[in-house]
Amino acid sequence: MAIPKGRVGYSIIGDRSAEFYKNPIAFVNCRIEEYGSRVFLSRLLNKPTVFIGTVSGVKELTGEKSVHFDMGYRAFLQPMFGDNIMFEVPIEAARLHKVIHSIYGAQTIPSIQNLIQKLTKKHFSSLHKSQCVSVYNVFKRFATELSLALFLGLDADEHPEITESIIALTTTHWHGIISVPLSVRVSMFTSAYSRALEAKEKLLEIIREKLEHVQDGSLLQQMTQAGFQTEAEMEQHMLLFTSALVPKALASMMTSFLLAIAGPDKKSSRERASGDNEYLQHILLEVERLWPPLLGGRRLAIKDCVIDGYKVPKGHAVVYITHAAHRDPTVFSHPEMFRPERWAERGLDKSVLFTYGGGARSCVGTALMKTSIETVCKYLVDHYDWSIPAGQDLSYKWLPVSRPKEKPVASFKRRTSLEELTTKVNFEIQS
Repeated sequence: MAIPKGRVGYSIIGDRSAEFYKNPIAFVNCRIEEYGSRVFLSRLLNKPTVFIGTVSGVKELTGEKSVHFDMGYRAFLQPMFGDNIMFEVPIEAARLHKVIHSIYGAQTIPSIQNLIQKLTKKHFSSLHKSQCVSVYNVFKRFATELSLALFLGLDADEHPEITESIIALTTTHWHGIISVPLSVRVSMFTSAYSRALEAKEKLLEIIREKLEHVQDGSLLQQMTQAGFQTEAEMEQHMLLFTSALVPKALASMMTSFLLAIAGPDKKSSRERASGDNEYLQHILLEVERLWPPLLGGRRLAIKDCVIDGYKVPKGHAVVYITHAAHRDPTVFSHPEMFRPERWAERGLDKSVLFTYGGGARSCVGTALMKTSIETVCKYLVDHYDWSIPAGQDLSYKWLPVSRPKEKPVASFKRRTSLEELTTKVNFEIQS
């Protein structure tokens, strides 16, 4: 058992939160290089914190050793979201996971596939008609309308005014959330935080109003029958599901996919992905690996334990960095390279990715997220070639959700699909 290298420093003056939040990836990479270890010690949010950047360490933390930790989000996010699965103890979290899975688990995907396809065609069938498209914004709008339809039963076309009102409220709510981490005590008195709390209450009012007019057979009715113990518990989870987090995470993944195979030099990759669904899956896995939408996760040790061979004392925080674990050289050869082919190699499976968390606390909506992303990306490679005009800053920012610092624009050219080509040939033959 080793003690992680690093410096905790003194309370407050030794805190490295400002440096971390300014550029978390540079912060982590600098210390990995300095200490020669992907597990190291620092002070974050004024608490001694062990950083984990290995696949084996994250697996232990989120798996067999998870019982030794509490979730590390309650102090920062509970006022914004209320009580929900993110903050609960393991037994309650397991109960809620089962409830939510009954509505949005993999077994429910066939029943909502038509909705996903409908919104995909709505938002992506005319990309070629614009000279340049702000792709992140288009992806986020698609994901927002999907979230509102799934979790509130709201059709954006039928109810445009309330849709825009909810989007404005979720944006205000989000701005309050991202004002929290650096200093909880200070943030709770900022105008952004106060406005966010007001937005939260207005969103809950809308949620309650929707619950009073549930239609038979609707997705919203399934929510009411899923098994939440109280109405308040259901409302708090609907607030979480309709927050800006889900659309931003989806938009992040789809933007990274689009950038990864853009341009004439990746034309063969797009064409192969169109005809080979397994290869498309490999591209998406590689996008998850290199550009995870969320930075990682935080836990609080409730007893002394060992993670990846390093001692974690009771009371310490542990932060796993997905970006670093996904570049663990003991697992991934040439970890900085974009190589979808690596997923066809023997011995590498999806369990080495933590894009959706890991273990019992993994995202309960993983199947829904993956299906939505795959549906959109399949549509894009089937119908378009695209390129990224020069002169854009495509370097990434990593907080609160990863995306290029400058929201990228792309140019799309529609190409004839195999189905359209076959129809055209048959028509010409008949003529």
